Amino acid sequence: MALKTERAEAPAKPNDGTTILELALYKIYTWGANTYEQGKPYRFKNADAMQLMSEQDLGRPVWKIYRPVKVREVQKVEVMDATSVTASLPVEDPTVLRPDPKAKRIDVGSDDEIQDILKNVGDDSGDVTV
Repeated sequence: MALKTERAEAPAKPNDGTTILELALYKIYTWGANTYEQGKPYRFKNADAMQLMSEQDLGRPVWKIYRPVKVREVQKVEVMDATSVTASLPVEDPTVLRPDPKAKRIDVGSDDEIQDILKNVGDDSGDVTV
């Protein structure tokens, strides 16, 4: 005994004798006393659409068949519950030695001290690193 199952058939597109086109080459185009803009779909009769599809400028088609942009499904980001966690400030480790910020100070000598250092170099090349 076979079970009867009903299949849902996809509705067929009605062929109403029209075609949807969009501009492929120009931003703005005038044809038949009408102005058309790029990126917008326009419905034409099939006879007019065939004539428009045959139009070319230097070998490039002026019109193309409109294909709507498919919207991608964005995956939902799963948020983990962390409300039970208690955040605390880190405790400083007493075994880590921190340098004294005042010890980083460099004292600059006077001109006399620098002259004494330069006299003791004994090299007349002029390349001295102090």
